[in-house]
Amino acid sequence: MSPHNKTSYLKCKVLILSGNIDKTEKSASVLHVIFAAVLLGCLSVGIYFLLTNEIKTTGAVATSNVECTKIGVDILKKGGSAVDSVVAATLCQGVALPQSSGLGGGFIAVIYTKDSGMIETLNAREVAPLAATKDMFPDNISSLQGGLAIAVPGELKGLFELHKKYGKLSWKEVVEATIEVAENGYEVTEFLSSIFDERGEVIKSKPAFLNYYTNPTTGEFYKKGELIRNPKLANTLRIIAEEGADAIYGNGSLAQNIVKEIQDEGGIITMEDLLTFEPKWGKPVISKLFNEDTIYSFPLPGSGSIVAFILNVLQGFNFQDNPLEYHNENKLFYHRLVEALKFAFGKRTKLGDEMSAEVLSTLDELQSIEHAEYIRSLIDDEKTFNDYEHYGANYSVIEDHGTGHISILAPNGDAVAITSTINYIFGSYVMSESSGIIYNNEMNDFSIPAAVSDGLLPAPANFIVPGKSPMSSMCPTVIVNNDNEVTMVVGGAGGILIMPSVVQFILRYLFFNESMDSSMNSKRIYHQLEPMEVVYEGEFDDEIVKFLESKQHKTYQQPNTVTGFANLVAITRRNGIIEAGVDPRRKGAKFSIF
Repeated sequence: MSPHNKTSYLKCKVLILSGNIDKTEKSASVLHVIFAAVLLGCLSVGIYFLLTNEIKTTGAVATSNVECTKIGVDILKKGGSAVDSVVAATLCQGVALPQSSGLGGGFIAVIYTKDSGMIETLNAREVAPLAATKDMFPDNISSLQGGLAIAVPGELKGLFELHKKYGKLSWKEVVEATIEVAENGYEVTEFLSSIFDERGEVIKSKPAFLNYYTNPTTGEFYKKGELIRNPKLANTLRIIAEEGADAIYGNGSLAQNIVKEIQDEGGIITMEDLLTFEPKWGKPVISKLFNEDTIYSFPLPGSGSIVAFILNVLQGFNFQDNPLEYHNENKLFYHRLVEALKFAFGKRTKLGDEMSAEVLSTLDELQSIEHAEYIRSLIDDEKTFNDYEHYGANYSVIEDHGTGHISILAPNGDAVAITSTINYIFGSYVMSESSGIIYNNEMNDFSIPAAVSDGLLPAPANFIVPGKSPMSSMCPTVIVNNDNEVTMVVGGAGGILIMPSVVQFILRYLFFNESMDSSMNSKRIYHQLEPMEVVYEGEFDDEIVKFLESKQHKTYQQPNTVTGFANLVAITRRNGIIEAGVDPRRKGAKFSIF
C-alpha cells in the first residue's frame, strides 16, 4: 500500500470512530445515514486497495544491518532501481558493518532484470597488486595483518559501474543516503559488541581503531545500543558523492593519500594499481532445479558453480518426489548431504581465478549432469571415507572469512544479490587516518606455496598473480521461475560456511517446502573436507549426529564464537507472496517488505 493509500484508509477509520451521537431521533437517523455512507465508502476503498495491493508486485530489502535496510527501502520508495537500492545499502554496510565490508574491500553481484529476462554478474573483488609475486609471503601468518596483506580494493569502482548501467536516481542522491549514518552514528549491535569482547586486545593495539570504537570518557568499547560515529568516513562519502569513482580510481581527492597510507604500512599498492583496476561484467552459473526453476549464481572466483553442483548431486536422489520418506529429518539425507559437500570441496581445491586446463576441466565437471550422476554413484549409504583422495582433493582447502550480504527485490520484479567483504574481521587491521576506510586482508585468501596443510600441497590455481582475485566462498544467487518471476534472492556472510548454508536453505525452502522461518532458523551441519570432520551447530539433533558417527563420520560441535556461523540474508516468493528473512545467528540484521 502506498503512503497515500495508507493515509486514505486511516482517514476513513478516523471518520468512523469520531462521530458524535445526537440524542434526538432525527439527528440519530441522519447520523446513521452518514455513518452508513462513510462505512460503505471506506469498505469500497479498502476492498479496492486490498485487491490492487495483493495483485501488485511488492518489494523487499534484506541486509545485515537495520540502518542499511531502511536506506535500501527509502531509495526504492523514491523511485530508485534495485541497483540504486543495493548501492546505497552496500555503502551503508561499509559504515555500519565496518568489521566485514566497506570501501577498502570488494564485492561480487548477480543482477536480474525482469522485463528483459537478462541476468548478469559484476566482479568487483579485490585483486593482487601489480608488484605482487607468488612467493611474497613466507607463510600464511604474514598475510593476515598490515599493509602487505592488502589487495587492491574494488568496492567503489564496482558500485559506480553498477549505478552507471542500472541506476535511476543520481549518483549523489544514492551516496548521500549513507552520510548521515556515518556522521550521526550507528548503533552497536549485539554482534559487533561480541566482536569487541573477543577481539578487544588486538583492536586496542591499533590507535586508529581505538579512537573510533572506544568511549573517550571511559576508555572502554562502546556498548550494545550506543552510537559510533565516523566523521572522517562521512567526509569521504561527501567527496565520493561529488567525484564518483575517480575519487579513488582516478586523479581525485582520495587516491594519493590512500596509496601513501598503505605503503607506509608496508603495502605495495601503487597509483597504477588504482588507475588500472576495472570491475568485470560476466555471465552467471546457470542450473535447473527439479521444479524447473533456474538458479543463477556467481561464477569464478565465487562459488556459485559449487552450489549448483551440490544441488545437482542431491536432487538426483529424488527425495523431493517422496517428501515423507526423504523428509529433512531423515537421517540418511544428512549423510548424503555431507558426502556431497565433501566431493564439492574436493573439486574446489582445483579452482581459481584463471582459465588453466585443470580449472576448465573442473568447471566442465561441476556443470555436467552426467558427472553429478557419477559422483552420486560414489556416495556409499553405508559409510563415509576419511581420505582426501577419495573426494578428489589434490590440494589443501583455503578457508576464507567475513563478508556482508544484501538481497533486494524491487517492486518492478528486478532483483540483486550482492556479497561484499574485507575478508577477516576488520580486514588487515589497517584503518586510514585520513579517510576512515578500513582495508582488506584479501591477500590471505590466495594459496601460499610454502603452506602445506595436513599433507596436502597448496592449490596452484589459487596462487598469487598480479591482477588476479583469490577464490571466494561467496555465492550470491537469484532463482527465477518459468514466468520470469523471482522465487528467491539469497546469499550470506561467514566465509567458508556460506556455501553449505545457502545449499541447506534452498533445500529446505524449495525441496522440502518449509517456511521461511524454518528454512532460516533450522540448525545446520557443515563439512569443508579439511579438517575431515562434520561440524554441527549446538542443539542439532543428537540422533542424527549419532547416525552420522555410525557411518564413521568424525563429528564436532561448533563452538559459540563470533565467527562460528554463517549469516544468511534471503527474499523468497511463494504463491505470489513475498517474504524476507535474515539469520538469527547474527544479531542486528534486518529485513523489510513493502
